Amino acid sequence: MSMQAYDDETKILSITVPVSFKRRKSRKTIVSPNGKNIKAIVEAEGPKQDMTFVSALVKAFGWQEKLDSGKYASPKELAEKEKTEITHMYRLMRLTLLAPDIIQAIMDGQQPRALTLQNVVRGFPVSWREQRTMFGFDDPV
Repeated sequence: MSMQAYDDETKILSITVPVSFKRRKSRKTIVSPNGKNIKAIVEAEGPKQDMTFVSALVKAFGWQEKLDSGKYASPKELAEKEKTEITHMYRLMRLTLLAPDIIQAIMDGQQPRALTLQNVVRGFPVSWREQRTMFGFDDPV
């Protein structure tokens, strides 16, 4: 594995992992350098992240940071730059209002099965306590 240093200006970290793609039956699989199927390794290691959900959180917080820093004057301007619909941007940016422990559970792949991006973008309460109740989390002491 090789790693490029973090670039403060572009905020990009590049990681290179030596893998290959092999066709097995009608599917392509990712194979690690030691010949093992990556999917099997990841599934055997424990919780599975919902990468669609994680990606949406990353986008939402990235967009929020761009707006908070003043890089863009309005969400409309940012949506135009990102070439995305403003309504889509607003739906995803609402994810930044989730309770920190819920966000951490999603990032760790520890969220309840019913907590999916599709269910969350339909709407949720702003109160963290109500969110925890709605999504089946214990309220921290």
